[in-house]
Amino acid sequence: MRLNNRKTKVFAVLIITLALLLSGCGLVQVNEEKDRKIVVAEVNGEDILKGEILDQYHAFYGETEEYDKDIMLQILDSLIEERLVQQKAAAAGYVVDDEMRDKARQDLDETIKNYAETLKEQAGEDADPDTDYELKAREDVMEFIAASGRTEDEYIEQMAKYFAIQAYLDEVTVGIEVDDQEVEDYYQEELEFQTENPSLAAYYSSVEIVKEPASRLVKHILIKLSDEDSQAIGELRKEGKDDDADSMREEKLKSIQDKAEDVLAKARAGEDFDKLVIKYGEDPGMESEEYKDGYSMLRDSGMMEEFLEASFQLQEGEISDLVATDYGYHIIKVYEASEDDIASLEDVREELRNLLLSQKKNEKTGELIVQWLDEADVKKYEKRL
Repeated sequence: MRLNNRKTKVFAVLIITLALLLSGCGLVQVNEEKDRKIVVAEVNGEDILKGEILDQYHAFYGETEEYDKDIMLQILDSLIEERLVQQKAAAAGYVVDDEMRDKARQDLDETIKNYAETLKEQAGEDADPDTDYELKAREDVMEFIAASGRTEDEYIEQMAKYFAIQAYLDEVTVGIEVDDQEVEDYYQEELEFQTENPSLAAYYSSVEIVKEPASRLVKHILIKLSDEDSQAIGELRKEGKDDDADSMREEKLKSIQDKAEDVLAKARAGEDFDKLVIKYGEDPGMESEEYKDGYSMLRDSGMMEEFLEASFQLQEGEISDLVATDYGYHIIKVYEASEDDIASLEDVREELRNLLLSQKKNEKTGELIVQWLDEADVKKYEKRL
């Protein structure tokens, strides 16, 4: 469940990014009741207890009998940085107070409201008019918080602490700016990335520039090379011998070229393409129930590069020339076509500016933390984990 898409994540450097690989790491057993009060680090004389690490661990992984020590070390480093910045913030007057708690509660209420809207949108036409989606959203969010080992008040206190830190970091990074050229350059980079990699962009792009990616629904007639020839070409490619593979493919394609050209002529003459697929096609996928209506593709779908490139050069109803791949010759017909729906630079300019500003502030914060760590009195007791 995605609870909140924050507009700024400057404090993200202070909390652990638990996208760590678990493989190859040592597991340790923990007696939580006994170990929670063990001091595992000191930051300028202020203790960090093992219980704090366990709380962070539970927040991401739930209750467990064994703990990954490498992850616990990462959490410890994160808590040291967090404690240090919290000390810096407190010294500058940025502390958890009722104003910060109110802000945290407002943030939680906004999260619940946004999630309720998401639930209703997901229900679509099936949305029940009698369902209180905000109540359901609150129950889901509270369940999420409880699963992380925290009460609602503890969650509010934690978020208030982060807001205090955030306010301090905003002060120490004041003056950082993003100019129009940086925004325009980033727009072009993201436009190219999202256009060519729509599947990845859905997960990794923070600002949606390609609102709806181009797609094609196609059927094709495959005039196959022999399995032995295709396998031999594939082996050459695995060995990095692409020139040899290309030469072999060109030679082997000669044996099926006359047949492929004959079928292409029939398709171009207006013969029923579906019937030609059935009569001449040698792709088992075209015979399956799953693809009876054709292959639906984005630009980065898992198809041969030559096949994708040819498909996206065609419009609805058009038929390709012979398209050579390591499997043989393809004759492609596009049944449905849509182009990229692209947001203009002006539509996303401020979103991009805020994203770049956040990135710059994160970089500056990282530099400051390194400096502060060098100046601080930090003691770590890793063997106590």
